[in-house]
Amino acid sequence: MMKKTLFLLCAAALILFGATVALAQAQAPAPMGPPKVLQIIREEVKYGKGPAHEKNEAGYPRAFKKANWPNTLLAMTSITGPGEAWFLIPYDSFEAWEKNRQAIEKNTAFIAELNQLDAKDAEFVSGTRSLIAVYREELSYRPGVNIAQMRYFRILTFRVRPGHEADFVEAVKIVRAGYEKADVEIHWAVFQISSGMPGPTFLVFTPTKSLKEVDVLLAQAPKVQEAEGENGVKKLQKLAGDGYLTVESNIYAFSPKMSYVSKEIAAGDPDFWTPKPKAAAKPSGGAAEEKKETTKPAAPPKKDAAKKAPTKQ
Repeated sequence: MMKKTLFLLCAAALILFGATVALAQAQAPAPMGPPKVLQIIREEVKYGKGPAHEKNEAGYPRAFKKANWPNTLLAMTSITGPGEAWFLIPYDSFEAWEKNRQAIEKNTAFIAELNQLDAKDAEFVSGTRSLIAVYREELSYRPGVNIAQMRYFRILTFRVRPGHEADFVEAVKIVRAGYEKADVEIHWAVFQISSGMPGPTFLVFTPTKSLKEVDVLLAQAPKVQEAEGENGVKKLQKLAGDGYLTVESNIYAFSPKMSYVSKEIAAGDPDFWTPKPKAAAKPSGGAAEEKKETTKPAAPPKKDAAKKAPTKQ
């Protein structure tokens, strides 16, 4: 059994974005809270293989639909950082994850189809990692969003020094208080990695409708710093210096072709999630006439020109 199939077995349930960074559960387009448990499958896509990878990945949503899979999967691709595809699957609990795994194991036809897709996917992927993350509600800020209208996730990855988790928690609370006081319109959800990579590691998901929102947030940074106060800013600098190993920020674009979202999410913006195939354009009158002209028999060559042309004996 290939790796991705194993990941789906070990991690399939509820639905993501159902998780947006507000990872809002994909059960409805209205704002909802993030899932308690989030499965993240990360694939390292080979250079130049992005389009072929996307084409093969589109087979998974078709297989899910055919099997009437009850969960949802949100796919996205990196537009900064390493060339990766991320697949997000939300859960209500670890128990829900287990029950879903057991249900899939009984569907042999479904597993066989996933295995075939996995074998093909190996041509386009150089590595895969599966993560499980747990939602940290007390560190999140206005996390409910309408995921159907979102197009990107900005994801901040904080790798914290062992024993300094409290520093990260304190820093987030200072930042959150600053945004609250400045009344800046932003949403984020914090997840802590439970399994799959070294910890303590935290992922901060921020959803946006467009990259223009990033410009707006950058412009409001001084306002937030002012709200944090001089002492707050100094405290943040110390906490970061003492407690963080690395901080990485990347942007990921949603991929409707590789996603398997609920009917409610799709209905929230059908032009994006389920676009209709474009009809072939009909030739204009001028083009038709031009085509006609090109099909007319050529005029006979002038006698002088004909004499110059060699003839076969």
